[in-house]
Amino acid sequence: MSNVHAEDNAKPCGLTPKGLERQRRILDAAREVFLEQGYDNASINEIMCRAGGSLSTLYRLFGNKLGLFEAMMTQTSNRVFAAFEAVECSIKRKETPEQALKRYGNLLLERVLSPEAVGLYRLITTDCSSEREQIQSIFFAQGPKRINDKLSAYLHSQVEQGVLTIRDPELAAYQFLEMVKGNFQLRAMLGMTITEAERTQAVEQAVDIFLYGVTVR
Repeated sequence: MSNVHAEDNAKPCGLTPKGLERQRRILDAAREVFLEQGYDNASINEIMCRAGGSLSTLYRLFGNKLGLFEAMMTQTSNRVFAAFEAVECSIKRKETPEQALKRYGNLLLERVLSPEAVGLYRLITTDCSSEREQIQSIFFAQGPKRINDKLSAYLHSQVEQGVLTIRDPELAAYQFLEMVKGNFQLRAMLGMTITEAERTQAVEQAVDIFLYGVTVR
């Protein structure tokens, strides 16, 4: 992990409005270049050419290339997870687990199969740089783990309320998410078409198996 804290880079940190705008432009440019060229081939000079400004500004804000990648991932994750607050709201609305999990599953596929998410997944799985381990760790923490933490918290709350019986909510969350994703992420990386009907069926069947199993009832 870099010596630059991602959370610090994704938040105001006392920057002026002009400084915040400069930071946003750099992070947006970094996302474009990383997705287009991969991490190893991404040029800091190209990023700053698109964002405008000096290299000294980039190094002052983010420390180095890895710090910039970490800040970009945190910014992206924060934007994506604003939508996942719906899961927490579902608890307040007293939705059934079936309703909440369907909501979560549909939102998961919407995010995971977006061009941006597919591009980032391709980036971290194909990178061969000397910092491969660090960027994969950053991606996992800001993506899969953060998604899983939110779902496992919901499952844990349902166990505490006596609605569900689950030995390990964290493991169960990963199992549910993998059932929903199936082979869609790989197919998206290969440029294969995934229909809305397929996505709907995948979510509904994953919820059904997760909650009720596959034995005859």
